[in-house]
Amino acid sequence: MASYNGTANSVLELLKGIITFLTDPTVFGTGDEWQLVQPATVEDITTEAILKGVGDGEDDIYIGFQLKQLPSGQIDIILNGFAGYDPGLTWREQPGGITHTNLPTILPTIPLVTNTFMTYWVSANTKRVIIVVELSTQYESAYLGLMKPIAIERQYPYPLVVGGSYYEGGLWTDTTAGHSSFTNPGGSTANSTSLRIRRPDGSWRAGTNKTLGDLCVWPTNISPVRTLTVYDSLLTLENVIMYPFLLYEDNPVGLIGQLDGVYWIGNREDLATKDSIVYGGKVYKVFNNVSRRDNDSYFAIEWA
Repeated sequence: MASYNGTANSVLELLKGIITFLTDPTVFGTGDEWQLVQPATVEDITTEAILKGVGDGEDDIYIGFQLKQLPSGQIDIILNGFAGYDPGLTWREQPGGITHTNLPTILPTIPLVTNTFMTYWVSANTKRVIIVVELSTQYESAYLGLMKPIAIERQYPYPLVVGGSYYEGGLWTDTTAGHSSFTNPGGSTANSTSLRIRRPDGSWRAGTNKTLGDLCVWPTNISPVRTLTVYDSLLTLENVIMYPFLLYEDNPVGLIGQLDGVYWIGNREDLATKDSIVYGGKVYKVFNNVSRRDNDSYFAIEWA
């Protein structure tokens, strides 16, 4: 696992910084770094990029980024995941990409603003990438790569997850339920959420917490507002309990997996965004869900 904290003055600079880190062989070890398959070099990136990860050596992992300018001056980083790469196809046409039956495909995004200063954090291993971007006083986030499936070996062959903090067309200033991290996806329809998961049959399912959809994320779907996560009367950096984010389906009913390297954490009175905590001998960095400061709106990503 590797982590990186950087700054950028534009969305393109931010994307190039993330990809430079992910493709650096000195970070992951030669042969284990993410490979840029489109375009040829980081310097060639203008609006699109596709990366390939080695995973655990059983499956290559393909994730995609696309920059989209909105008339308002907003620039979205649109997110996707694929089952392969074909140089003869466009970015959205790549094999195994996110689709929805009988619906227009609206993809998860990181909604950002052009020509503004941003701080960002990246936590990555050979299987997944977690990104958090500080934009003004809010935190946009993304998860791309494999989850930890609850299945016997090879029963869930390619458990790919693509999550952002909004979906295409939404403004970064919106405060509606749809503008919400992949850790607590919200929205008004099955296609207007920030989270997508690739099922064993190759189809994609949208994650919508509370009462919507066939896929939910626990524990944020049950509003654990007063759940105790500090287990004695005096907070230290090493006495915080964290809960894994579990993914479960209503159709068919059952747990399907766990997000890798990201955990739910409460107690906003004791912990603040960008705090570092130690859990099980590992360092985690704390962030809140976009602009929300409720007790159940915090998550921690594996950092070191």
